[in-house]
Amino acid sequence: MFVFNNNSSVFAQTTTTTSQSLPNSNVIPPTAYQPNIFFINVHVDTNPVPNKPFHIYADIQDPNPADLIAHIVVPPQMSVLSPIVPSPTYTTSYNILRATWTVMAGQTGSFPINIVAHSNFPYDTETFSLTVNVGSPNSLMVTAINIPGNIVPGDNFTVSIKLNNTSTVKDHFILAQVAVPAGLQLLNNSTLSVDSLNPNREVAFNWRLNAQAPGSYPLIFNYSSINSGSNSIKAYVNVGSVPIATGALLSISAEPIVLEQNAITPVTFDISNNSTYPIHHLQIVSATGGAYTSVDTPANIGDLEIGATKKETLGIYTTNESLTLKVPIDVKYDANGVNYNETYLTELPLQNQANFKISSVVTTPPLSFAGDVADKIDVQIFNLGQGANDVHVALNLPKGLSPAWGNATSVYFGRIDTFQTVTASFYINIDTTSVSGNYPLTLLITSGNQKTSLNINYVIAKKAIFQLVSVDSSQLYPGATNVPFTITLKNIGSAPAETLTTMLLSGNAVPGVKSSTITAIGNEENIGTILPNQVFTTTFLVALDPAFPAGDQSTSVEINWTQNSTYAAGTNSFVQTVAVPYHIPNGPYYLLYYNGVPWTIIVVVVIGIVLIAIFIKRRKRRLKTIELAALQAGGIQTEGLDMARIQASEDISAQKENTSEKKNPV
Repeated sequence: MFVFNNNSSVFAQTTTTTSQSLPNSNVIPPTAYQPNIFFINVHVDTNPVPNKPFHIYADIQDPNPADLIAHIVVPPQMSVLSPIVPSPTYTTSYNILRATWTVMAGQTGSFPINIVAHSNFPYDTETFSLTVNVGSPNSLMVTAINIPGNIVPGDNFTVSIKLNNTSTVKDHFILAQVAVPAGLQLLNNSTLSVDSLNPNREVAFNWRLNAQAPGSYPLIFNYSSINSGSNSIKAYVNVGSVPIATGALLSISAEPIVLEQNAITPVTFDISNNSTYPIHHLQIVSATGGAYTSVDTPANIGDLEIGATKKETLGIYTTNESLTLKVPIDVKYDANGVNYNETYLTELPLQNQANFKISSVVTTPPLSFAGDVADKIDVQIFNLGQGANDVHVALNLPKGLSPAWGNATSVYFGRIDTFQTVTASFYINIDTTSVSGNYPLTLLITSGNQKTSLNINYVIAKKAIFQLVSVDSSQLYPGATNVPFTITLKNIGSAPAETLTTMLLSGNAVPGVKSSTITAIGNEENIGTILPNQVFTTTFLVALDPAFPAGDQSTSVEINWTQNSTYAAGTNSFVQTVAVPYHIPNGPYYLLYYNGVPWTIIVVVVIGIVLIAIFIKRRKRRLKTIELAALQAGGIQTEGLDMARIQASEDISAQKENTSEKKNPV
């Protein structure tokens, strides 16, 4: 049995996975195994946001609660501030324990969490899995409110709001509700919803209403989502009598303005009494119609004497839909004993210059990463002012971003008319060493002497980036066979690299390098997952030809990996090539070399020469001995000759000893 606390955890989508394991693998489990541990209730604090602690607790039922152990498993983007294995406390029931954890996320996103409960008597392990969405507070924004004007009793009309997900993560369970006061009747459901809303996307909610009586009625729009929490906004519906647009008694004109898109613009109206009667109880009922909604009406003007003029400033909310230069002004007043309800279609004079705004920014691909080439940025520019000629648009880039080619960040439009929308497309390259985060871009719009600077927030998503740490090529030498070539790398990026493989590209490019793991690309090794700031080694067994050149060399390692949807929109594949310098000695580490020739060979040759010299010397001595023997056999007296030779030999030996002593005195 499981009860999930939906009231306080609407943001957490949960799934339950159960696993049982027996203490002895030789024991045959029963055919219908029944768990002994049950998750009764799992609660998560509402609306978790980055870098702010929130709580998760689980109520767990166990027949032997004193034996229960529970722990929580969170992904690397989150941290457990309280012990991973807390000390459970009893709830209202004796055999139900509550385990509580304090958790904090370092960024927005959807994160899987597992709660594992274990007991030994009886032996059982159960796992409860849930997904927690960590969002940004108030990331759900109202971008448009549409309430029509010229409404009279009996009219059916539609009111609507548009909500935009300004967060960088997908939002879920977007709810919108309208509160309708007496005097209006709601013709459809008050609460509307959508399951999800992607980043930088809008959704519209519409309600059908019926006007039942004249008056000004406040509508309250309540809206909420998992990531943003709840909020509300108020707007007015003005219902008048059947308008009598005589225009004979009043004149209403607006002073020059600069409209603000999706914002409230203060508009000053000059209201004059052109009649021959004093006007009493003058009230502006509404200034709503088309793409304009008044937020300060009804507004009481009071009395106007004959020929008098009064100024009234109203806040007008301007959307980006169907803009015109006229706004309907609904008024009511008394004059000469008659009640008047009139509508004046008032011109909105724009100031004598263009007024450029950004309607939307769309990037292709949706996520940009360090090392990207020719990423596209489409900026929709809307002119809320006078028409502009000779319009140039340039995108100024911060350090780490550069134009994909010469004019990739400059666009020329010529003329942009009033209320016209144009799209400026730019193409940029992202440096491979750029860190993830927000990059402010400046859009400069030039028209004659007028310059308008607008800001664009550009995001570089998290990505793994690899840096060479060290190289061990100590066992490489010409003629080496199956010796290790070890390269140490570090992930200096901000995201884990998954399913990572490394390829020694010189496996095919450099003559003489071979191994059993050679591929069409090079020597390949499977690594797996590497976390940010993690150091790892990749080792290749290589064989070098005896003629392989010694000295300083250079090769490359190609790194291939993927990143999942936590850091990217779907699974993305990435490639990075790292240059690897290394050194090849003249031979194995246990040999000494002289001018490229091993000392072993030199020593063998020298020993051979010495042995030949000794052999020749002994051969000569033996020949002399044979010669003396032959002379003696011929009857020649050799004693004196021998003694003379011996004496001479001794004299020479003595002379050598004296010379040696002189060279090496004691």
